[in-house]
Amino acid sequence: MSDEALMDTADVARYLKMHAKTIVGMVERGELKAYKVGRHWRYRRSDIDAYLEQRRNTPKTDKQQKDLPGHESNKS
Repeated sequence: MSDEALMDTADVARYLKMHAKTIVGMVERGELKAYKVGRHWRYRRSDIDAYLEQRRNTPKTDKQQKDLPGHESNKS
């Protein structure tokens, strides 16, 4: 592991503006990476940032827009 400081659940909850129970649930479902230290979860900031990056909403390309149901070019 790197020398990166670890965050606790409260830190992550504040960072993501979510409830701490939601964060723990995400870990238990495997959505968020964490380390169990005793009874407590610890998180690397880089793992939290990677989670956010995976969920980034990117604009659709023109081709993707045309492939959507109801788009003008798809109407008969």
